[in-house]
Amino acid sequence: MDNLVNNLDLFMILREQVKSLSDSQKFFQFLQHKINVTEENSVELQKFCTRFCSNISARWERSSRTLAQFVRKNGDWLERAINWPEGMIPEAVNTEQERLEICNTEDVENLPPSTTEASTSTFTPRKPFEELGSRPKRRRVDQINQSLSLSPDELKATTIASLRNTGNEDVGKIMNHLLNHPEDLEKVKECLSTSKPKSSTYSPDKALSLLVSLKLSKWQYISLREAASENRSDLYPSYYKIKQAKAKCYPGKEDIIITEEGAAIKLQALLNLTVSRLLEVITLDLDSPTELLLISKWGFDGASGQSNYKQKTEAEFDDSTIFMASLVPIRLQQCDGTIVWENDRPSSTFYCRPIMFKFTKETQSTVVTIKASITEEIERLQPIKFNQVEVKHQLHLTMIDGKISSYLSDTSSAVCDICKAKPSEMNNLESLAQKENNEEVFQYGMSSLHAWIRSMECLLHIAYRLDFKKWSCRGDDKEKMSLRKSAIQQAFKKECGLLIDVVKQGVGTTNDGNTARRFFRDAETTARITGIDKDLIERFHVILQTVASGESVDLSKFSEFCRDTAQLYVHLYPWYYMPSSIHKLLVHGSDIIKHFGAIPIGKLSEEAAEARNKDFRKYRESHSRKVSRTATNEDIIHNLLLSSDPKITSLRPRMVKQNIMVLSPKVKELLLIFPTESDIDFIDVDNLQDSHSDSE
Repeated sequence: MDNLVNNLDLFMILREQVKSLSDSQKFFQFLQHKINVTEENSVELQKFCTRFCSNISARWERSSRTLAQFVRKNGDWLERAINWPEGMIPEAVNTEQERLEICNTEDVENLPPSTTEASTSTFTPRKPFEELGSRPKRRRVDQINQSLSLSPDELKATTIASLRNTGNEDVGKIMNHLLNHPEDLEKVKECLSTSKPKSSTYSPDKALSLLVSLKLSKWQYISLREAASENRSDLYPSYYKIKQAKAKCYPGKEDIIITEEGAAIKLQALLNLTVSRLLEVITLDLDSPTELLLISKWGFDGASGQSNYKQKTEAEFDDSTIFMASLVPIRLQQCDGTIVWENDRPSSTFYCRPIMFKFTKETQSTVVTIKASITEEIERLQPIKFNQVEVKHQLHLTMIDGKISSYLSDTSSAVCDICKAKPSEMNNLESLAQKENNEEVFQYGMSSLHAWIRSMECLLHIAYRLDFKKWSCRGDDKEKMSLRKSAIQQAFKKECGLLIDVVKQGVGTTNDGNTARRFFRDAETTARITGIDKDLIERFHVILQTVASGESVDLSKFSEFCRDTAQLYVHLYPWYYMPSSIHKLLVHGSDIIKHFGAIPIGKLSEEAAEARNKDFRKYRESHSRKVSRTATNEDIIHNLLLSSDPKITSLRPRMVKQNIMVLSPKVKELLLIFPTESDIDFIDVDNLQDSHSDSE
């Protein structure tokens, strides 16, 4: 019986030969016949057979007398070498070469019957511990614990010693500390729970907000999702769900008109969609009867320098210029003035909703026609109702520049559209006080962004003429002005890194909002380079900051400050007629602010419409189909809707504010409520002449 190696061999003898697991006498007779033992060893063998049958019978009963359960529960014990009585181990027993694996076998019933020489060749070799799954590992550990029969203290000491001997001394120290200080277990569990990476998937709206913010194309998003999936991450939802989320950002197809020349959205449908998406963001009881008022600003602006596409068209038109109308919600309030929601960045494009765009030049006829069309829609607006909440609308036409304001008031750009003062009358402050004002023009606001640029240009034009001190420039004065202008430009570029009054072919000059802000920020350097009075520069800076702050203004103090500034201007430079834009700011500024009541003039600026031109260019060039002009225009209007959707905007990541406008102490004196620095920010409009770069 040379092949009796482990307990499995004896089990097979009892099962197949003895036909009973508890008949120790018959089992003894079988082994005695097969193994040559002395009379002395015969007694020990009989005791061995009795103990073995008793042990295996108990194991069989605990396994519900089921072979599969018996093998699964006792796999390690079955493959363990036979514990023969001392002095009678059969020859040729090699416990290391003949160990077998049966613990993972489910079809044990299919084992072939054993002969007098038990064979276990049908079982696979035992797997290393590290290759086992979690459940087999736990089962093997339990079997080891049962076989060792160690006390908890012995098991602890053995484990720590084993860790120390295998080079895991730190792990052993941590385990020893936790076993001796169980009160620290909660801290460890908390660390483990917080360190686990989240495996949840972005909601479609959240994923769409990232797609919009990062300006990802469909291919880019799908590539990003596939790369994450290859790393076993389900962070990004399918693009199909993104398309479903996009559809919720669009009004009905019947409310969008798309042609080869442009696209337009019915104003009622646009406002209904805007309100419904806003109500999804804010916390409001829709079942409680409530009347709300949505205050919005709107306007239009032209942009040149667009690309000419090689696309078929039925009508001939120039697609190098675009005229676009936009709308920005400012606040949602109750009838008593209680603010329910307020746009924290009214000068940003985040909430700048598209009304229409058309490939046409910005002419007076175009401006008047489109203004009349949108005004007619405004007059027909109906309140929208959601459950018990009714929302009415109030729109202000303030997102326009001085040129469009002149078109609408039918006046020359050199003439004040409020009091009709001519250039030669601008510096006569006493006579201006006698003129009658056209208060209807107050509704167009102050164009606070362009006020920065026009104020800078006014002081620059004075500086260019300081050598001859004349408003008009003729003959030899032209050469003097050219030389002084060149010197000032070089000085600003060398000392401040600013490009002042540099002509850009086809798109105006380099004068933009950021340049103007830096021009006024360092009044001392500006005064030294230009020769302009420093006090006047600082006073202009105070007025411009006050208007742009977005806070309520003390009208009496502001009016007095503007009047004193106008008098200082006339006193210092009486020979240079005050431009109409500066006249409007200094003479009529307080009246315009008063016209809008509780709405701060800074929240009514045109910056969002100006910055939207850059988005239009980007969407047209990189995020639209080029198969036809209609398809291109459809994609543009859809992208404009997506990037300004209130719900998607609420989920978009915000950049850390870097351009903080630090208000001077004099500005604080002119405000009714002084905001914190975190509340004061402005949008960077790289170039108001629409020569924006597409590299972001």
